[in-house]
Amino acid sequence: MKAIVFIDGNNFYFKLKELTSNESCRVDLLSFDYQNFAKWLVATNTLTQVRYYIGAVRRKNGKDKDKSERLYANQQKLLSKLDREQVSISLGVLIQHPDKTYHEKGVDVKLAVEMIRLARINEYDVAYLLSSDTDLVAAVQEVQAFGKQVVYVGIAKGQSYGLSQVANDVRLLRAEDIKQFLVPLLDLRH
Repeated sequence: MKAIVFIDGNNFYFKLKELTSNESCRVDLLSFDYQNFAKWLVATNTLTQVRYYIGAVRRKNGKDKDKSERLYANQQKLLSKLDREQVSISLGVLIQHPDKTYHEKGVDVKLAVEMIRLARINEYDVAYLLSSDTDLVAAVQEVQAFGKQVVYVGIAKGQSYGLSQVANDVRLLRAEDIKQFLVPLLDLRH
């Protein structure tokens, strides 16, 4: 069966960070092996695409210029890495609220629309959804109406029970599942 892996980038990063907080590896999205992780995830299915959704960092002037330049440069490195690994990238918007926190806008909508569009044109049989955002429940149900299966991929702590209830299958990652795709701390010290 044809499979596409849909990754909510921000959600995935924080889930990986939480999952590996007590492990001897660190979350480094620049050295994470997305293609081999996706191949491992889909197992016997045929991986046709890996799709990554993230809010685009915008450059700023003024007092936040240095921070925005650093964030922008880091994101450009990540986007280049994803491109080299042939991961399709879809950008939403990253906005800063008055309380100085950053929030993504449009990322979940793009992910939902593409899951549905690609199901409608028969690009996959199984969607592997790496997000714990319950806003995606309706998209999962719509994809299933096209006769497609959805595997919700999350971690036990912070598991989306809404997505768990509607998905055809649930895969909860453990630290030992993803260690092979992360750079160990010891290797980073050399």
